[in-house]
Amino acid sequence: MTFPDRGSVIDLIKGSCATLALFLAYVMFPLVGILPGVLVPFPAIFYSLKSGRTVGVAIVAVVMLALAIMADYPAFMLYVLQCGLISLALPVFLAAGKGGARSIVFTVAVNMVVILLLAVVYGALQGVNLHAQVLKGVQTSIAQTADLYSRAGIKGDDLKTLQQGLEQVAKLISRIYPALVAVSLGCIAGINLQLLRRFINRFSEPWLIGEFTGFRNPDQLVWVLIAAGFAMLVPDRHVTTAAMNLLIVVVSIYFVQGMAIISSFFAIFTVRKFARFLFYLDLALQPYLSVPVAALGIFDIWGDFRSPRKQENL
Repeated sequence: MTFPDRGSVIDLIKGSCATLALFLAYVMFPLVGILPGVLVPFPAIFYSLKSGRTVGVAIVAVVMLALAIMADYPAFMLYVLQCGLISLALPVFLAAGKGGARSIVFTVAVNMVVILLLAVVYGALQGVNLHAQVLKGVQTSIAQTADLYSRAGIKGDDLKTLQQGLEQVAKLISRIYPALVAVSLGCIAGINLQLLRRFINRFSEPWLIGEFTGFRNPDQLVWVLIAAGFAMLVPDRHVTTAAMNLLIVVVSIYFVQGMAIISSFFAIFTVRKFARFLFYLDLALQPYLSVPVAALGIFDIWGDFRSPRKQENL
């Protein structure tokens, strides 16, 4: 690889150091590190659009080399599959003029295909059932959580009720973890894209990202939602599992549309930043509030809550 000027080399160094620092903070501080973990792809995406795709690819390559030397294999693969692919794919689709929403969809699709292919190849070469390994990992995590509550002083019937609830959660996660992975990757790509919009003026090219307040799903997506809902009634576990995963992904996409509608309302009525913060905090602490937000996104098909009608960007 060749770099056109000294500035690109400096961007490579800065981007590699920032990415490595964010990722190490993510793996070393499990709870506090969630925020830097989400932002791990940002330096490579930013410098790829600012200084060229070669710089972005080089940043990912340098970070992979550093992690291969100083980190264990799971941490290395976590970076590649959760952050590295997003770092490479998202700027490619943005540079191709796909727009913000389409770029996220294509990036997540590429990421999921690569994960699936690697899982199939690894399972075939090692002779292991990765699905069984995932289920084992879920059960281990649930057992550790129950043990943590037990040490905290929860005993008797309360502990038994808690364990039963955790077992139900484990069974649910064992069926919907593909959808959870897809939604998580979409959230990471979306957050990085929103952050990228704040630096749009620093790029020489007018990259098409679009305003989040104008986000709208294609109207035809509602038929996927309806089909997945009816498929849940089929008396076959494999069909219902696939339908459940599809339903979660589609509802999550409509949740994003609902959030876009709410953001547009905030802008129209000039809601103060503190009030917005309280709303987002309440939404984070009370997950059930995501249901009416997703419903708002679904009924926007007929209600057209943002007037005049926004142009589709997906």
